[in-house]
Amino acid sequence: MSRVCVTVEGYGRFEVDPGDTLLEVCETHEIPIEAECGGFAACNSCRVRVIAHPEGLSETVEEELPFLDAHDQRLGCQAQVVGNVTVALDPGI
Repeated sequence: MSRVCVTVEGYGRFEVDPGDTLLEVCETHEIPIEAECGGFAACNSCRVRVIAHPEGLSETVEEELPFLDAHDQRLGCQAQVVGNVTVALDPGI
């Protein structure tokens, strides 16, 4: 399985395994992302904004919807990387 690239604005570009969540990618690379609910889609502290290549993430799941304010947002704990993607941290309040 070939690796893909995740770019996190302001933090760099990282090669990761497909299937990792954005939360896992950030935690692995010591990017300061929070997951107040423990990564169970029950808050929006790990929210990100997709800057480029939204097809590089898995489909949005229903559990995310109450926490998203715009079409280009995802929860890092639910968004699995499936291809190259560029995101920015966009935590909710």
